[in-house]
Amino acid sequence: MYFSDAERGGCTFAIGGAPTKKPAAKKSDPKAPQVVQVSPQEIALMAVAELQLPAVKPGIGPDPSINRWKMAAVGYPLWLWADGPTHVGPVSQRVANLYVSLDANLTSVSYDMGDGHTVTCDGPGKKWTRAVPAGKASSCGYRYQKPSLPKGSYTVRATSHWAISWVVGGQSGVVTMDQVGTQQLPVGELQVLIR
Repeated sequence: MYFSDAERGGCTFAIGGAPTKKPAAKKSDPKAPQVVQVSPQEIALMAVAELQLPAVKPGIGPDPSINRWKMAAVGYPLWLWADGPTHVGPVSQRVANLYVSLDANLTSVSYDMGDGHTVTCDGPGKKWTRAVPAGKASSCGYRYQKPSLPKGSYTVRATSHWAISWVVGGQSGVVTMDQVGTQQLPVGELQVLIR
C-alpha cells in the first residue's frame, strides 16, 4: 500500500529507537542509525497484521445431524449465520514505540454455497434454534435446488468481512480484512411416496 507525503503525517523513526525529528540534509554517516519515515496509516497496518481475527465458520440451520436422514433437503429453507466471535477489541498493539488502539467488527458475511451460488448477508445473521417454526425462512438464508448426494457434500465457504478501526498518534481510520471458514454440508432430495 502506498501513501503520499501528505498522508504520511511526517512521523520519522530510527529503527530500534524512539521517534525522531526529520534529519537535516547532510552527508550520510554509515555508523548513524537508519532513519525511516513511517505514516500513522502504515503503523496501523503493521498493528492490524498482528491482530488475531477468528476465521468464523458458517452456521447452518437446521443442522442436518438432528434429522433422521442426516442431511439438508433440497428446497428447504436454511438459515445462515456467522458461527463464532463477531467483535474483537478494543486491543492495544505496540509498534515502533507507539501504541495503536484497534477495534474490529464483523460487517457482513459472503457464503459460497458450494453449488455455484453465493449469498451475502449484512452483519452476522441470526442463529437458527429449535424454537423456529418448521419451514420458516430467514432474512439471511438459502434453498438448494440440486442435491450433493450421493456424490458427497457441498463445501460451504464463509468469507467474513471485518472493519478494523484504528487510532494512533491522534489520527484514526478504518482498515478492512477478510477471514474464511468452511463447513461440509450433505444435501439430498426427499421424496413423498403416495400409496
